[in-house]
Amino acid sequence: MFQFEVIENRGERLVKALSAIEAGRELCTFSGKPVYFEETLKLGTKESFAFQVSHELYIYLDEPYRYFNHSCDPNCGVTPELKLVTLKPIQKNEELRWDYSTSMLEHHWTMKCKCRKENCRKVVGDFITLPKKQQQYYLENNVVQKFIVNMVKKRY
Repeated sequence: MFQFEVIENRGERLVKALSAIEAGRELCTFSGKPVYFEETLKLGTKESFAFQVSHELYIYLDEPYRYFNHSCDPNCGVTPELKLVTLKPIQKNEELRWDYSTSMLEHHWTMKCKCRKENCRKVVGDFITLPKKQQQYYLENNVVQKFIVNMVKKRY
């Protein structure tokens, strides 16, 4: 496995690579305590630490997995097996980010995006809010949660 570290930058925690990593590499497997949707509503500002794995079930991510931030142009993705994989080559000290929308289909939680990427959507929402081309990219790279993949197959 590859090495990464959690650092604090302007009061926010983030995860950086300790070495260069090529595309297509597995970095880690997310883990955490299973919680239901109703329980996530009680988390307040920590609701973003809940990773959706089915329509009603979430995983309240352990550290350091909760500190991998969102990007509208991510360099990583999370497979249905909860493995964080690189989608692009990573430079040493580069922040590791994934698109939160690839695990969301709840019609509840949104987040103002601060990724500052050229293609920034400004608001992070459910997978179905992504442009079709971006949905297809994530589906082709196997970084969309299975319950969302099943819903997409039924729709099209």
